[in-house]
Amino acid sequence: MKERDHGINQSLDKALSLLNYFTVENPVRGLSEISRLSSIPKATVYRLFNTFEKNGYLRKVDVSGKQNQYKLGMKFLQLGTIVSETIEIKEIALPYMKRLRDELNEDVQLVMRENNHAIYVEKLICSHPVRLFTKTGRTASLNAGACPRAILSFLEDDEIREILDTETLIKYTENTIVEKKKVWEMIKESREKGYTISFGEMEPQTIGVGAPIFDHTKKVVAAISTAGPEQRFHKARFPEIIQKTKQTAMDISKALGYKKK
Repeated sequence: MKERDHGINQSLDKALSLLNYFTVENPVRGLSEISRLSSIPKATVYRLFNTFEKNGYLRKVDVSGKQNQYKLGMKFLQLGTIVSETIEIKEIALPYMKRLRDELNEDVQLVMRENNHAIYVEKLICSHPVRLFTKTGRTASLNAGACPRAILSFLEDDEIREILDTETLIKYTENTIVEKKKVWEMIKESREKGYTISFGEMEPQTIGVGAPIFDHTKKVVAAISTAGPEQRFHKARFPEIIQKTKQTAMDISKALGYKKK
């Protein structure tokens, strides 16, 4: 097979380009349709699709009696799982976290779920002399703090019930909410607003704003928060902090393949 000077295999490039015609809106495509859309002879598309089908990348389906109809095969699901499991959320999130830290000049934290707890996996510190004491590697109860509760709030209800029924909800400060009824009320409010706020729940005299991070399956996989001493989080700053924290979480989610619809 001939290759171009820049190392692209033309035949393989042509074959792979046909897969781009399969979309969420059009998951089933026919040979004639693909031939028309791609301007590639039907006989060539037929041979390529047979090869894809043999290797599990396409499967033939019967739609309303129409022949030569194809859908993406299970091989893509297998490969997608590998990609999903090897994605480093921390690595993807870091540039967005740096941007948020620099824009607000406040500490930015990233947490992930570990079993029924949250673990702080990254923290970027601001330039202010007064900062938070939270360290990476710290674990926390999912009910406490803006970041952990941003994960808890966006889990499935059954999963939340299991956590609240089986785990001891730790009261880190006098402001930490451990009563289940109040936790559910906060979860409902967080879902409506799309973010969480902590007033001294992990450390006294601190405030945090958290937002959930979703992956391509629309599952919450992490959360970020902007946090600092309460004297710097006056009411006039809240709209900006909330908006930028939520937007950063959404930007990270999109980088992980999340789509709202």
